Amino acid sequence: MRIEKIIIALAVVLGLVGIAIAQSANDDKDLGLDKHSVFDTPDPIVAVDTAAEPGESQLLGKYFSEAPPLIPHQIKEFLPITIENNQCAECHDQPDMIGKKIDEGDPTPAPASHYTDLRRDPGKVTGKLIGARYVCTQCHAPQEDAKPLVENTYRSE
Repeated sequence: MRIEKIIIALAVVLGLVGIAIAQSANDDKDLGLDKHSVFDTPDPIVAVDTAAEPGESQLLGKYFSEAPPLIPHQIKEFLPITIENNQCAECHDQPDMIGKKIDEGDPTPAPASHYTDLRRDPGKVTGKLIGARYVCTQCHAPQEDAKPLVENTYRSE
């Protein structure tokens, strides 16, 4: 008799828990940042390349204060970037221009950090790009006219 009461009480509790879970279930559109159903296959957001050629574009601000600068021009014709084929370096590899004022429209020289092997000899600035800095798109991203998926409320100083 006592076991039957325990089983009945357990069944009632499990039934109430099931009802509570069913009432608090989330809609699949509330599960992620994208407010579509998880069962939909939405079209991808199309990003528009900046139409400017090198030297003709305006650079947008950084996403955050320590971010590497964005690439303000098209790079499709420069890809893939390798040690053997780095067209970025043809314009931006100017160690003699580090720290000097450049004219508007001239390529921005790569900074001293790109000529310093931070792991092996952090104090020595060489006259050539360090091998770890050859694939520019590892850190630098081209500017795009793309709508962000989530609003960015970060403001740098």
